[in-house]
Amino acid sequence: MQSGSLIPDRQLTFSPELAATIGLEEAILLQEIGGILKDRTGWTTVNLQQLHAQLPFWSTTHIGELIGKLTELGILASAHHPDPQMLMLAIASTERTDHSAGVQDRASYAVTTPWIPDRALIDLLILNHGMTEAFIDEVRQRFIPEANKEIETQFRQHVLSQWRTRQSQHNSFEISPPAPFGKNWKPSQDALEILAQAGIDGAFANTVRAEFVLYWSERGGAPKEINSRFVEHVRRRWLRHTSQMQHSTEPSRIHRNWQPDSAVYDTLRLAGINEAAARALLPEFVMYWLDSNEVHISWNSKFLQHVKRQCRADTEGDQHGGEQGRGNAGTGNRSKDRSLSDDLTDTSWAS
Repeated sequence: MQSGSLIPDRQLTFSPELAATIGLEEAILLQEIGGILKDRTGWTTVNLQQLHAQLPFWSTTHIGELIGKLTELGILASAHHPDPQMLMLAIASTERTDHSAGVQDRASYAVTTPWIPDRALIDLLILNHGMTEAFIDEVRQRFIPEANKEIETQFRQHVLSQWRTRQSQHNSFEISPPAPFGKNWKPSQDALEILAQAGIDGAFANTVRAEFVLYWSERGGAPKEINSRFVEHVRRRWLRHTSQMQHSTEPSRIHRNWQPDSAVYDTLRLAGINEAAARALLPEFVMYWLDSNEVHISWNSKFLQHVKRQCRADTEGDQHGGEQGRGNAGTGNRSKDRSLSDDLTDTSWAS
């Protein structure tokens, strides 16, 4: 309480010149806020309830409205706070307050303690837009928020605008448009490299390209992930191709140097027929089918049948050779008395 004052309560002071310029209530409130922000720089959290306790003749709603007027005049800067009873305020230097006779340009002053965005916002910008943290920090240092708007929303919009500007100025940020989809469409270099790493021949990939283009053209156009679809298509066709190479389902003629798979001899060995005996029958088998010029799906199966039939007939002949050798001379029970055609077309061994 001042000495000699007729009023024992705390008194309010304000500048008459400032009140004449911005309004009495605004001048009084600015004086109170100036006391709170004294010797502070940058953003300061101000409690509306605290202001109401110091200025009980105004409601917190009215105080908020007066703060809004001061921000519109450019004397204060305010930012959103999660708590509706709290405000983030910044004020110009004392020199600026003394010369606040007119509307002041908000951008002409800067907050000495820079605002730092939330870590979650930084991570979101990096993840969704590919920004670097160094770029975000560079923009933040030049960022000046507007009054009465949420500061994080302002910053996100501002940094996105700066990022798009940076992209348009550097060729490295340009995204090449996708190749037109049609009969001349070709997969991207990345897709071809992936196929090459999987051991798929580039020439084979090119042979199925026309089929792939036709497939999607008949469905109204290419999907967005056209190169990924092409890689999947080629992989399926390559698997089918290699499988058919190993296990052909197409009938073919036997060639002069044909040899059965090793698995054929393993199967014969289980039936008690050694490999040497089977190989002795191979030249006659090949010669017969070369002369017949017929086609079959599996020559391995044909050879397996032929060897089993011949060895079975020889075994039966040995068992009955003592009686039937002389008594049945000239009959067709022995393999040497039958033609190869009879042997090869005989399926009695399978019964």
